[in-house]
Amino acid sequence: MKRRTPYNKGQWQVSRERFQLTDYVPPEPTSTVTPLGDLIPDALRNMKLNAHAQVVQIADVWAEIVGPQLASNTRPGHLENRLLTVFVSHPMWFMELRGPAGTEILTRVQEKFGRKIIANIRWSIDPEPPATK
Repeated sequence: MKRRTPYNKGQWQVSRERFQLTDYVPPEPTSTVTPLGDLIPDALRNMKLNAHAQVVQIADVWAEIVGPQLASNTRPGHLENRLLTVFVSHPMWFMELRGPAGTEILTRVQEKFGRKIIANIRWSIDPEPPATK
């Protein structure tokens, strides 16, 4: 029984001419080739797009969670291994939020997004502070 190739003679002839191929016979189909679509989920998982999307969702409601004054001096930075890094504009805010106020914010964020998403908050000085007016 003759094995069916994915090309018909017309397609192969057009491909030979277009890509200047020297093969007169189309290649045999192979089962070891992985379709590109099967590789995409792993590539996206490694890019951590879900965590980036989660940070965007947190940023959208950040002012509701922390209030307007804190929202103007803090911002969610990134989320990795259930640890939310929040950037603060000044060392004074850093010291203030390491105490009970930070614990209260963690509780509010967990109520909104769940403990499975955010287990803890790390406060850090903002590497890109807002421009002064």
